[in-house]
Amino acid sequence: MGTWKKREAGLVEYVNGGIVNCVLCGKMIPRDIWVSIYNENNLNFCDVKCENIYIEYWIPKYSKKKL
Repeated sequence: MGTWKKREAGLVEYVNGGIVNCVLCGKMIPRDIWVSIYNENNLNFCDVKCENIYIEYWIPKYSKKKL
């Protein structure tokens, strides 16, 4: 399970390439990010639902590495 992380949403962050997208659905995340750790990597999600779908569906179906 992950935790919520607040971002400083501002023009400078977007101009400098600070756009964050959800790993699963691709939605642009302007402020609050659900950050989860999987295989020692931080994964950014737009909400808990996307994290659950990623772990329960996407990884078992499409990942080359098995859990």
